[in-house]
Amino acid sequence: MDVTDITESIKNTNRYNFHSHTEFCDGHAPMATMAEAAAGDGFEIWGFTPHSPICLDSPCNMKSGDIGTYLEKAAELKDRYDGSMKILSSLEIDYISHDFGPHIDYFQNMQLDYRLASVHFVPTQDGVWLDCDGRFERFSRYLKEDYKNDLRYVVEKYFENVIRMIEDGGFEILGHFDKIARNAALADPEIENAAWYEALVDDVLSHASSAGVIVEINTKSYADKKRFFPAFRWWDKIRNASLPVVVNSDAHYPDKVNAGREEALKLLTQ
Repeated sequence: MDVTDITESIKNTNRYNFHSHTEFCDGHAPMATMAEAAAGDGFEIWGFTPHSPICLDSPCNMKSGDIGTYLEKAAELKDRYDGSMKILSSLEIDYISHDFGPHIDYFQNMQLDYRLASVHFVPTQDGVWLDCDGRFERFSRYLKEDYKNDLRYVVEKYFENVIRMIEDGGFEILGHFDKIARNAALADPEIENAAWYEALVDDVLSHASSAGVIVEINTKSYADKKRFFPAFRWWDKIRNASLPVVVNSDAHYPDKVNAGREEALKLLTQ
């Protein structure tokens, strides 16, 4: 599916989700269980996006040897739900550098229905790549011990990689482009108010518009953190840029298949 295919498929329905996880990464239920929950909740389109294999050591990412089995399971579910719910097989592909991201042949040659791309890892000043997503306690330790307490460096490097990822291309959906704010705002509650931070957001949106990609509104953290990614404060900028959006739950559990989506969809109509 290209960008047009995706946007056309959701013109007449909000019962879609293009971001969910599986037993092959850090998901907490088998694919069949997730699909059953999605069907029970009335979804018409359900996309699986396990965290892609990666060139770094990461317990959250799937192993390259599991790709075949994952695609086989997805094919089985496509047949099972044919006519009632469209199952799509994809990956949430991590961008590390020009040498590893959704644009490389490894991912382009996979038989995927679409590609969702995200940044989770940020290099230290010494070139060590660390996962800046996840628990704040770990991020806080990384910030102090590995990033020399330079929060602005971490944030700027994160957005730099998002922009490089967009420039390198090879994907249709831009995943949670400001996810670094989850931990950065806990380290400094005023950081998103800074002019330099807003300029980074503007730069991402400018590149996304030029590239013609879809921007994800990720609702995973809304129930417990009351946050969307990108943050609600940036949604007018997305509208003004006429960027297409999809609202994804980023579900890791079967009881979270629609978590936060209704709230986001309602806000989008205001």
